[in-house]
Amino acid sequence: MKGTLLALLLVLAAATIVVAQETAATTVAARETTTAPSASPETTSGTAREANEAPPLDLAALLVRAEERFPALRANDAALVAARARLDEARFSPFFQLEAQAGLTVAPRAEGTPIFSNQDQLPIDNGWAPVVEVGVRGAIPLYTFGKLRNAWRAGRAGVRAAELEHERSLARLRYDVRRAYFALQLALDTRQMIREGRGQLDRAVRKLDELIAEGDPDVNPMDRYRLRAALAEVDARASQARRLEESSRAALVALTGETELRVPDCPSAPVTLTDEALEDTRPDARPEIGMLEAAIEARRAAVDIQRGGHAPDIGLGFTAGISWGPGITNQENPFVPDPANRPSLGAGLLMRWSLDFVGNTYRVRRARAQLEETEARRDEARLGMQIEVDVAREALRDAMRREDAWGRCVPTSKRASRTCRRSTT
Repeated sequence: MKGTLLALLLVLAAATIVVAQETAATTVAARETTTAPSASPETTSGTAREANEAPPLDLAALLVRAEERFPALRANDAALVAARARLDEARFSPFFQLEAQAGLTVAPRAEGTPIFSNQDQLPIDNGWAPVVEVGVRGAIPLYTFGKLRNAWRAGRAGVRAAELEHERSLARLRYDVRRAYFALQLALDTRQMIREGRGQLDRAVRKLDELIAEGDPDVNPMDRYRLRAALAEVDARASQARRLEESSRAALVALTGETELRVPDCPSAPVTLTDEALEDTRPDARPEIGMLEAAIEARRAAVDIQRGGHAPDIGLGFTAGISWGPGITNQENPFVPDPANRPSLGAGLLMRWSLDFVGNTYRVRRARAQLEETEARRDEARLGMQIEVDVAREALRDAMRREDAWGRCVPTSKRASRTCRRSTT
């Protein structure tokens, strides 16, 4: 009878440790799928010593530090500034299409009137003098058959996509910080529970050795091997917990920049999700879908721009300039060409029309195909996200069911363990 009770003690001692580990793991799994900060494991005195008594940082403080320094967020801010600059360029640049030109050369001197001159057409033997020309010209669009309007649409879609990319990077950063934070809590909890539970196995080993040395006929020698296997399993779990602690701590250091990291002590507890919290997990609420919608809007604008390519651009053009050659007689007659001394000023309506209708037809076809491709990508992404959300919800429910099941098992295991210990003393 004593041998049977001893074997039961060995099994229950190992089971108690495994139950505790599974309970902590499922609790953290339930917390990882939420955005609410959760509790921390008990007692981190060893960690405090390793961190040189650094002040503890809770999840909210770590999130603030990560958002202040993470390079991806700075890159998103720069991308947003660039997108807004592209939109402003599309809004204002078409109305400032001005061009200035200037020239300086030398030409042979020439004198005379439109009626008489004693010099030939190319008097290179005369002295040479400078000739200066300065001018400016430009055009202001009046009606472009939707080209400008759709360029603005595409620019606004680019700004929206940049804003959503910032939201996506921020959500990903917060998710990574939470995952590393909860993983560190799990690792610290697990290591602490292993340290507490392994002592029971050590005492069972010593008690078994004593009974074997006394030659107790009720002791099964195989219990020793089973106990050694349980101890090896516990040590392996301890190594896994240590690896989890080191990797999660390294992740938090990289994300937050805090080289000395310590989490506060507070009890572990599951998190209950409300319907409002689950509502935000719909695929349409994800920034990725919003980015694809912005891309579709930009593609539609591109189709309309290419369609407008079949029509001309109408605008207001103007030009002004002057050329001056002091070595050449200024011919003041407006009907006599005088390139060396010529003022010019003019303005009026103009039209620019590309007659490449064949090429533009294929450009419209290409823009439509790209639009259909982007719409299909959005539908594909929505299906994938819906599957991802369903899997995450079921993982949450599974974690809650396991946490509840292990919670019901723990009191029974503790009572059985106490009974076995009383029986073997």
